[in-house]
This record gives sequence, structure tokens and C-alpha cells, in this order.
Amino acid sequence: MFHTSKQRQMLFKSEKEIQEQRRVVNQTFRDNHQECIDFFISPEDERLLCRKFERELLRFCEVFEEPPLFRSIKCTAMNYFKRFYLKYSAMQYYPQNVMLLCVYFACKVDEFTIGIDKFVAMLEESLQYETGSFILAHEFLLMEALGYSLTVYNSYRPLDGFLIELRSQLGSVSGDSLRRHANSFFNDAILTDVTLIYSPSQIALAAVIYSSEQNHIDISTYVKSLATDSATHAKLLTTIADIRRHLQLNYKFQISSSKLKEMESKCASITKCLEIENEDPSSAEDKAGKRLTKRRKTVDEMELDPL
Repeated sequence: MFHTSKQRQMLFKSEKEIQEQRRVVNQTFRDNHQECIDFFISPEDERLLCRKFERELLRFCEVFEEPPLFRSIKCTAMNYFKRFYLKYSAMQYYPQNVMLLCVYFACKVDEFTIGIDKFVAMLEESLQYETGSFILAHEFLLMEALGYSLTVYNSYRPLDGFLIELRSQLGSVSGDSLRRHANSFFNDAILTDVTLIYSPSQIALAAVIYSSEQNHIDISTYVKSLATDSATHAKLLTTIADIRRHLQLNYKFQISSSKLKEMESKCASITKCLEIENEDPSSAEDKAGKRLTKRRKTVDEMELDPL
């Protein structure tokens, strides 16, 4: 259950705390890779780049038709994607490949059977081999970034519970009309950091209240019945208001094509810098020396063996 899960323990207290963690990740990369100093991007630009691919993640999940992906998969993949970039910089791992890695791994965790060949077949042919290789090579890195906490609780189940209860009180027509706007609210919510701050049931309730307002249906009595006393009820309404305010402030997203190209160019240059660093001649000489030492040792041992 969520209340005893590691996911609950990892929730942040505020958006400010999340922003600070992203700043730390960005600065750590800068400190460790000064050879790429000419191409660094700011934490704010990193977030813009990631938000662009969060939307791409949702669009990619809609590509699957026969059969369609489980609705939980996009939530699981989005959670993985956000948490990955709380550990690693987008300058180090470009979000496009990580986005696909998160979707593929979410399919595995949520038991949606699909092989890597069929998965990458959804992409342009020129990208299939490289993307498939990246995914298979970085699954362990993703698990490590997630702290091996792979179970993700999303808001669909509590949303279904709320709507079932409301349907029994309001009738099937009113209950069903609430779902459409509630789903829309939730789809907007997962594109923000609200899922890293609030519990799935709180987000689901915020979605139901929003939907009731859009449909001009009064559910205030039902919401009040969820609280044990007036103080708890007031606290619950404050939390719902905070969630909605967060969405209003953070859902809108815009990035110019020129800005995107600039960041893509810098990330590509950083990738080349890191490749050069990994191919450092001194490092290669050390490895060659170790292999040679090991070979000499083996030869010496063979010479000492009695005939």
C-alpha cells in the first residue's frame, strides 16, 4: 500500500526542494566535467528540455494500438523519468533515449509483455538499433537511479474508487460524466512535479473536485464525509487548493525551436567531450599495461610448472 511504501518516503515537501535537488545535480555535473565548460546549460534549461520529452513520452505511449499500453504504464514511466533526472543531469544522459528507456522498463514492471525489437519498431528505422542498444545497456543504471524502488502507485485506482462511490450517490450518468474531466486533470498533473509532492489519493480527489465544478455537480457533502473532523476537512481542502494552484502555475510549457536546437547542440557537444574523456590515452595505456602484466604472469607460471 502507498502509505507504507518507499514512494511515500521519497515525496518532497515542496517544489522549492525539488528545484534545489535539480540545482545540486546540475552543479555536480559541472564540478566533475570542467572539460565541457563551454557547453554547460543551466538547471532551468535542463528542466525545459526534460519537460519537452515528458510530453513526447505521453505521445509515444499513445502509439501502441494493438494492444494499447496499460494506462498505468505512462504514469510509471513518467515517475521513472522524473526521478532519474533527480540523480543525473540531462547533460550527461540525453532525455530522448532516457524517455524510451523509462517506457520500456515500465512495460516490464507493469507486466506488459513486449520484446525490445517490437518496442523499437515504433521508431524510425534509423534510430532502432542505437536506441535498442542504449535501452539494454542502461536498464541497470535506471534501477540504480530509482534506488531499486520500482513499484509506482498512481492516481487511477483511488480515482476509480471515488467515482464508484459518487456513482452510487449521484447516479450512473453523473458519475460517468465526472470521469472525463477527472482524467483530463490527471493527464495534466503528471506533466508537472505534483506527483513528486502529493499522494495519489490527494491528486485523485483534486481531479474529482475539479471535474465536479466543470460539470456543475455539488459533491461538497461527499468530500466532507472523507474527513474525520472539521480540522481534517479544512486541511484536506487546503491540500487540494495547493495541488490545483501548482497545476495552474506549472502546467503551461513553451520552448522555441531555436532554444531547443541550442540545447540539443550543447548536449551533443558534451557527449563528444565525455567520449573523448573516456578514451583518454593514459587510461588506455594503463589498461594495456595491466593486460601485459597479467599475460607475463601467466607465462611465468607456465614456465614454473613441472613437465
